[in-house]
Parts: sequence; structure tokens; C-alpha cells
Amino acid sequence: MKKKNLRIVDIAKMANVSAGTVDRVIHNRGLVSEEKRKLIEKILKEHDYKPNIVASFLASKKHFKFAMVIPKFNIGEYWSLVQSGSNKAENELSDFNVSVDYLYFDQFSEESFDNLVPQIIENAYDGVVIATLHREKVIELSKALDEIETPYVFIDSNIPGCNNLSYFGIDSYASGAIAAKLMLSIISNNDRIIIVHPIYKDNIISTQIENRESGFTDFLKQNKFKGEIKKVVFKPSTDCIEKLKNSILVKNNTGIITFNSRIYEIVNVLNKGEIDFSKVCLIGYDAIERNREALKNNTLQYLISQRSAQQGYESIKSLSNHIIFGHKIDKENFMSIDILIKENIDYYQN
Repeated sequence: MKKKNLRIVDIAKMANVSAGTVDRVIHNRGLVSEEKRKLIEKILKEHDYKPNIVASFLASKKHFKFAMVIPKFNIGEYWSLVQSGSNKAENELSDFNVSVDYLYFDQFSEESFDNLVPQIIENAYDGVVIATLHREKVIELSKALDEIETPYVFIDSNIPGCNNLSYFGIDSYASGAIAAKLMLSIISNNDRIIIVHPIYKDNIISTQIENRESGFTDFLKQNKFKGEIKKVVFKPSTDCIEKLKNSILVKNNTGIITFNSRIYEIVNVLNKGEIDFSKVCLIGYDAIERNREALKNNTLQYLISQRSAQQGYESIKSLSNHIIFGHKIDKENFMSIDILIKENIDYYQN
């Protein structure tokens, strides 16, 4: 008999005891005489017995509850893809009694994130996945989780210096540098670049956006870009739309980029003006449906995607592998940085 196929009933026959007695020894449930316990443990050791993990957890009925702290979203937006990935992981782990609570905050309000912290701490979750948009608030939450020894995973963007179990996402800085390289492949070194920041409340710019912009502007400096770099704050009001439209009415070639998933909103504004799209290089992030359509319609030149669904999936699986199975998880797990164009967008699976 191969050791890997050894069952509880086989151990029971060797020790001349019931399967229930073997099970009590394996799970340290007592009610077994010292003589029988030593005999069973001796047989287990000799045969290098490894229990069936699935059966063990089904028998224990232990429940593992994780929290995923992410921004509110509408169907089809970036964060809906993240949640679809975590839902898939949760379904795969149903045999291990894993469930996920979703706690939503307003990505443009630090206060809304702060309001979730008491709920996270009081519920004593087995693990927490955190979207790191509000850097300082995330650091405060991570310290609170450290105090109660709750493991946590970062997604979207990493924050160095924290005790997070792991990070799943792209190298934000590198993705910004890639965007700059793509931009300079279309416009010249003396043209104009407009960086658009869509801001809706509290003038919040996320950790992810800050890192991408740093990578973008550093690459331009390193490559001695001599043109104008203009920043435009975009708010969804008529006045702001007119302001943005006037800012990007161009005579010379212009590159336009926004570092979140809302490049489609910039496209909508451009469509309202008399814009010569042959003179505009538009680059955005994330393969959500509205961005994909803009790419296929020749409005965007490039989309940079970061496999958002995979981030949600891997974050829940990593917590489960660590907490349930005791696996060691790598501290940094970088997703691929995907460059999408009109010709490959229909073949891209997020």
C-alpha cells in the first residue's frame, strides 16, 4: 500500500481499534487510552500519514471569514472586475467554509474609509484584503490589524513599510514609465502633454495615481522631454467640462493621459469639442468596457491593463493558503503590465 493512499480505516485495522478512535487521536480530541494513543501515533509516524485536508475541514466545520475593503462601484467598472475575481476564489474555497464580506468605501473620501475601521476590527476577521487608495488611512488600519494579529493583503498599489502578508497588483511606478514611453513613441519631444486628474470629492488623489504619475514624469525627465506638461483637474460639472475642453483644444500634437480607469470620461469631453483626433495621443488605464470601446473606435491609442480580476482572485486565495494550509506567501506578487491596442483588445481576457 502506498503511503499517500493510507486512510483512517487502514490505520484503525493496524491498531485494532475503531476509525473513530483514530480520528480522535489525529485531531487530539481525547477520550482515548494512553496505550491506544501511543500505538496509533506510532503507526501514523511509521507510515508518514497525511490527513485528507478537505475531509478534515469538512469534519471540523471551522468557518473562515475574510473582509475585502474596496471602493463602491457600478457594474462594468474597474472594481467590479476585482470583486468578480474574489467571488471566483470564494466559490472555489467553499469546501473549506470560506466566506468573504465586502466593505465598500467612497474612493474620493478618506472619511468613508475611516468609518469602516471599527467594523473591520470588531468583526475579528481571519484576514483582510485592502485596496490602498487612501494611503495614510490604510497605514492606520494596518497598524490596528497588527495589534490584533490579523493578516492582511494589499491590492491596487503597494505601501512599503507595512506588515502586510502580501501585495497583488502591478508595479505602479513601472506602469507610469511604460505609459510615458508609449506617449513619446507617438508625439515628439517638443509637443505638449496634458495630465488629467478626475477628482470628485475632497480633492483625493490615490496612492496608485501618485505612483503612476511619478513613473511617468521621471521617464520624461530621463529622456529630456522639452515640451509643456500641463495638469488639469477634471470635475463632472458643466463649467469644468468646458474648462477641460478649452484646455485640450489643440493646434499642435498633444498627448493626454489620466492615471485611473476613467479615460472614457475624457473621451466623452473630447467628443463634445471640435477636436482633431489625428493630433491627439490618448492613453488610459484598465480594460473596462467603456475604455475598450474607445480603443476599438480609434479614439484611444493605448490602454494599460493590470488584470484586476486576478488581483481579487489571488488575494483571497493567498489568505486561504496561508491561514488554512500554512503556506508561505511571497511578499510581492506583481501582475503583468498589459499593453492593449485596437488590434489585440478583442483577444484580451482580463
